[in-house]
Amino acid sequence: MKCKVTTKNSQFFEKKIKILTSVFTVVLILIGGWINQLQAQMFSVGETGPRFSTPMSEIFIGIESMKASYKGEPTINGAGIFEYDGPVLVAGYNTVGLSLYLSTGGKITGIDDASYFHTGGNYDFGLNLYRSSNVRVKIPLRIASRYTNITNNRSLLLPTTSRFQFGMIAAGGGINGVWRPVKNIRFEVGAVPTYGFSFATGGFFGGSIGTLNAHGKVYFDRLFGDKGLSLGYKYDFRSYNIEEDVYDYNLKGHSVQIGITF
Repeated sequence: MKCKVTTKNSQFFEKKIKILTSVFTVVLILIGGWINQLQAQMFSVGETGPRFSTPMSEIFIGIESMKASYKGEPTINGAGIFEYDGPVLVAGYNTVGLSLYLSTGGKITGIDDASYFHTGGNYDFGLNLYRSSNVRVKIPLRIASRYTNITNNRSLLLPTTSRFQFGMIAAGGGINGVWRPVKNIRFEVGAVPTYGFSFATGGFFGGSIGTLNAHGKVYFDRLFGDKGLSLGYKYDFRSYNIEEDVYDYNLKGHSVQIGITF
């Protein structure tokens, strides 16, 4: 079990963490926008070869296999009541530097005794390691914000346990590569780990969270005028370490997605 003193003082520290992380996010977004603008100016002045000419935005849908498994002490009252193992539906929107997404599962996906809802966004900026007419390698720096809600019929038997409702804010960096073998086909792979704070929505406790997102996609650009198609796979891992042990979970998702680029 976590320290009782920490639990009693969590309300004070939780408010401080939320304020600090909010300020930190705003500062990083401003810095990221400045870096992106500076890099664009540098490439437009100094680049003499052909440049990537790709669609700027994408909307996508998909299906994901999501598993939420308890990783704490099995002897704790309420251990494992928020476990979820089943399919969820996914939808999202990507544009330059910004990704927004949501996913949901439960009765809509054939799971009668549990439900899952997740939404969030990533803001990416970073440094180009290599750039040519058909290859680009970049180090993305990411600010991520998410909200996850899991409910289970078993939790009704433990009224003293709050629902699994956690927001998070995290930051990290990774690697991203794009290869364009022919004019209208692109292959993209990337992975970004992050680490940050997780806090209960409507509660006064929280903790830390580590995440890893990895993806692989193929794009068929401008198949129908300016519209194209995308096919991809995404791996989503989240590890919650909350001061209330009953909420210590690992979440793993594997999704396949299809999208339209424009």
